[in-house]
Amino acid sequence: MSLFGAPEIAALAFDASQQRVCGVRLRQKNRGEYEVVKYASSEHAEWQRAADVVLKELSVNNSVYLVLAMAPDASEVFECDLPKASAEVMRETLRFEVPRQLMSIPEDFRLQFVPVGEPGTNGTQRVRCAVFPESSLHKICNQIAPLRNKPDVMINPLLTLPENLPADAAVKLPFMEKEFCWQNGSWQLSGSKECNSTLDKMIFNHCSGDCPREYRTAVMAAEYAAKSLFVRNSVLAGVVVLPDFLRPARFRTQLRVMALLAILLVAVNVFRYAGDITASFREQNRLNAQVRNMRSRVADLRKKVKAGEKQLKETQRTAELKLGSRECLGYLGYLSEKLPDEVLVNNFRWNEGTIDMNLQTMSAELDLVSFFNRLPGFKVLSASQRTNPANNFTNANVKLSIIEPPALPLRKSKNKTKAKK
Repeated sequence: MSLFGAPEIAALAFDASQQRVCGVRLRQKNRGEYEVVKYASSEHAEWQRAADVVLKELSVNNSVYLVLAMAPDASEVFECDLPKASAEVMRETLRFEVPRQLMSIPEDFRLQFVPVGEPGTNGTQRVRCAVFPESSLHKICNQIAPLRNKPDVMINPLLTLPENLPADAAVKLPFMEKEFCWQNGSWQLSGSKECNSTLDKMIFNHCSGDCPREYRTAVMAAEYAAKSLFVRNSVLAGVVVLPDFLRPARFRTQLRVMALLAILLVAVNVFRYAGDITASFREQNRLNAQVRNMRSRVADLRKKVKAGEKQLKETQRTAELKLGSRECLGYLGYLSEKLPDEVLVNNFRWNEGTIDMNLQTMSAELDLVSFFNRLPGFKVLSASQRTNPANNFTNANVKLSIIEPPALPLRKSKNKTKAKK
């Protein structure tokens, strides 16, 4: 069976007295319904060869679950109520329950158990348990080792009885107890009891065609395996007694493959999202670099524009100045006349309506700011004066506004001068 496919189960039943092996192959028909699609039986003095013939006729391969319905030698079966717990806890509890249920037990024994019915309201679970010596298990392992297909599980046939089988229904399997039948959870004398009538109605509902009653045990084991054994892990854990080397590695391999595929799927998604995140991060870094470059270029352009504007204003201001005009020279001559002789004009800047001057003097007693405040025709817009103690120079920066033009000396024209001459 594939990991995600519908289960196909083959079950073999052994009749040691007649040296006969009967087998069936079960397939899922609908959800929760199964049908038997193949029957096969064979007789041989060595039942292993008969089992190989049946497996070949049933076309059993590694994709089909294989169940061996056989009871080990000296096997005993009983039923009891246990607290509902995990399979490991219930197994340990049954080890203490075996001496109370059986008259004699081997020194070293193994057990298989399955739950029967639904858990009770008081938290208890009805359990059917098969006990057998460990030597019997070793014998069975040696016998089934040469089989062409490794079995998934070996189970006592009484453990595969349907869970909804009435307790008072008598069950008599052909190769187990001949004079006894299983009824009400224990072995009882069969006598004239009608056996297997209820069981046959339950297990042969989904069989195709007329199924012989000799396949009763195989069909019962196959249906139980399909409905419970390979569906609930807790049930399978209570039945598995075969060592790992006798069971197929299909489960472990499929789990490993599934885990590997899950890891690869997670890794692919991680790498994909990591690649998308890395690409987005790189794209964001590239865009941020472009934005920073553009901002730097814009800042440089703004600086150039500001410098150009300043230069343009200075050029316009210089172009608007009337250097060498009579008015500018008149104010310069007027101020030169009024300023004391110990004052030196370092810088004279003329603009229409305003005059900027940078003055220097070695006289510590001269207050240039007060001088310009008393000068008629001008208004001091700003003035500052500071003295340098190192060389005793006094510097003053003065900005004047012309209020009333002073009476400036008029320049004589050349024509009048020539006329006088």
